[in-house]
Amino acid sequence: MKKTHFKPAYYTHMLLTAKIIVITGLLISRIPVSIAQTAPFPLRPVDEKRVQEIEAMLSDKPSGFGEPYNKRKVWDQLLLSGQYNSFLRSMHGYKMPAFSKEDYFSLSKGTESSSGKGLAMMRKRAEGLSKLTWAECLENKNQYTKRIEEALRDVIQQKSWTSPRSDHGFKNYNGIAYSVELTSSLYAHTIAQTLYLMGDKIPADLRKLALDALYIRIFNPVLEKFKSNHTESEKGFLTDMNNWNHVCLAGLVGAALTTIQSKEERARFISIGEYYSRNGLQGFGDDGYCGEGVVYFSYGFGHYILLRESIWQATGAKVDLFNDPKVQKIARYPVNIEVINEVYPAISDCKEGAKPDANVMAYLNKSFGLGLAKYDTLGQQARTGDNRMSVMMAFPNSSSKSQPKNNMVKGESAIRSFFEQTGVLVCRPLPGSSAKIGVAFKGGNNAESHNHNDIGSFTIVQGNQIMAGDPGVIPYTADIFNPKYRYTYKTIGSFGHPVPLVADSCQQPGAQARSKTIHTDFTREKDDITLDIASAYHVPGLKKLNRTMVYDRSGAGRITFTDSFEYAKPEGFETAISTRSEWKQISGNTLLLTRGNEKMLVTFSSPGNQLLLKSEKISEGGTPYTRIGIAVSKPVTEGQIIITYKPQN
Repeated sequence: MKKTHFKPAYYTHMLLTAKIIVITGLLISRIPVSIAQTAPFPLRPVDEKRVQEIEAMLSDKPSGFGEPYNKRKVWDQLLLSGQYNSFLRSMHGYKMPAFSKEDYFSLSKGTESSSGKGLAMMRKRAEGLSKLTWAECLENKNQYTKRIEEALRDVIQQKSWTSPRSDHGFKNYNGIAYSVELTSSLYAHTIAQTLYLMGDKIPADLRKLALDALYIRIFNPVLEKFKSNHTESEKGFLTDMNNWNHVCLAGLVGAALTTIQSKEERARFISIGEYYSRNGLQGFGDDGYCGEGVVYFSYGFGHYILLRESIWQATGAKVDLFNDPKVQKIARYPVNIEVINEVYPAISDCKEGAKPDANVMAYLNKSFGLGLAKYDTLGQQARTGDNRMSVMMAFPNSSSKSQPKNNMVKGESAIRSFFEQTGVLVCRPLPGSSAKIGVAFKGGNNAESHNHNDIGSFTIVQGNQIMAGDPGVIPYTADIFNPKYRYTYKTIGSFGHPVPLVADSCQQPGAQARSKTIHTDFTREKDDITLDIASAYHVPGLKKLNRTMVYDRSGAGRITFTDSFEYAKPEGFETAISTRSEWKQISGNTLLLTRGNEKMLVTFSSPGNQLLLKSEKISEGGTPYTRIGIAVSKPVTEGQIIITYKPQN
């Protein structure tokens, strides 16, 4: 991919405020958040009283998800279901993916524009171990036992379990120090599940070798954090307020509960998971909003589910991480952020067309009584690339055993979801009406995890097509989380989003750039909201910038955006339409957008001003889209630009 960096006006200001770490000649952000925040649940000594309380709840022996191969009831049911026939046929000649030193070091050598090559190799290795375990447990013919032993020994002796992006100074690879992060925690839990599911098919010496490796690479590095003072960056995932927290805790605690014989040690890790997982919850709004979007919701909160289930099973339901009112709001995020017809906005580092994970939704649907019929059947996804979530969902679990009342609120929630604290509004047609458009309108701030500078952005859906709006993510590159370059990508900075360009300036990153909801009027016929988005722009003399959206449910429906602005002196002003639709100008102030079978008319105007139209094709390695700029023809001190979207009759 050819990389061309776009330098917005705030570039110098952003470099002064961004927190970066210099490692082996590369600038790499510690976490995918613009500006680090202080954790509300800081590092502290382990609560020994709580450890004793939890210890009394535990069984004498460790256990993991599902049942070992020799407890055949569920395994035989799964085999006889026929869902795994294709998978088992594909495993006959399967070879465990090899570790590639070249791939591991490719990022540091500058030989790839994408940062995913080494990580993909690492993840494929964990997937391979899972697949082999699934195949043997399903068939129980010892056809894969030898290969599992070889793969397990190979993975245990692998120089690093850590993603090459996170192996700072290659300390993991060289055996100097070990890090618990996204990939190493995946390895730990996958190895633990393999030991548990394979039971006595794993020789005692190999089992000891695996447990020793878990202590050296995962358990001890975490416990060491409580024995000495550490800087904020060294505290790592324990105090992170994004998906890292729940992903790493799920792997750490899950591996501990599955392999460690000592009840006291298992209780210690549960207490760590119970306390520090509250930091990850802080990354969600109190209204349940997930700034990371549906993809990372499935990843991050999906691992919170794994953590919850591990602890729930180990303590006999006496410790339940779902007993939190905020968690119950977070669980409804996927339902509330859906626009219409199973189409979701590509907010943050999400790709257009992304949907929440089916297993995550099935678990939440049953646990919280969401009333989503399509997710009523648990474990319907015959997945074998993971021996954690997929095994947990295939066997009886807390969700399959729960009998909650159907408590999904009907009525207004069907036509509108408003994340009031965050300033995110989703509008839908009245059930049974002729209207066929919906919209997600985003407030928020520019310091969210996996942030894009996108305050005031939106996604418009007609039928099952995204006609205009947030373009989503581009493929991750070597510098995608480097604050020096992140917002020079047009698709991640505000230029590629359907938001204003103010006096030739894009939006600035940081928590100070946030929307303020200054007006709402919601009825069955119309939803009217105004956001003050002026703080998103570092433009001296900008006196006002309000964006108003009116969603009209009458007829076929229509959506109108009005940008009202005012300067201290005459300046230029431009707004934009971002779209992957085919488009053409059919009159002076009207565009026709066409995508699939859907056609949409877009009209634009500015009272007292002449408007100029310009377009630019943007790719940056992803699916191309067009930015259609609509600008006042000359500098002005104040004005409005009004854009209306409606289906073509």
